[in-house]
Amino acid sequence: MSNERGLIAEQEALTRVAKELHGLLGPGDERAEYLGTVLAPVTSERVRAANPNGKYKMSDGQFNALPFTETLRDAVRDLRSATYREGAGTWFSAKVSVTAQGAVSAEYNYDDEPEWDAPVDAVAYLTDLEQFPRDEANQPEWLKAKLAEGRAARRS
Repeated sequence: MSNERGLIAEQEALTRVAKELHGLLGPGDERAEYLGTVLAPVTSERVRAANPNGKYKMSDGQFNALPFTETLRDAVRDLRSATYREGAGTWFSAKVSVTAQGAVSAEYNYDDEPEWDAPVDAVAYLTDLEQFPRDEANQPEWLKAKLAEGRAARRS
């Protein structure tokens, strides 16, 4: 994982993610998407391709599952590290899309409580904070509660 941070590192990491996603597109695919919720010790991630004949019908279209390659995983980890801002932290969830034509978009969630498929131990948020420090002023109330719960669990 890269420890480079800042705008240039962020653009380079996003470009790597986009190239990996674009390389996964197959015939008829309109775009590839990475959707992830990430903390340092735990993740919930998926990669999918929007396709009018896709196997899975979702509220936002029809999709086919794509492999979550190790190279893509590494690129996403680098992107999360690159988007870290001193005192403000990094994102908890993200969506990166690349169209068949190569247009890229990215959405990052820095402040809202991430949604998980299964409950996540509060210690995971504490571990993430240790890797990506966030000033108390930049900690939403839900995060402060998770951190307090994680600290209590560590003490017991």
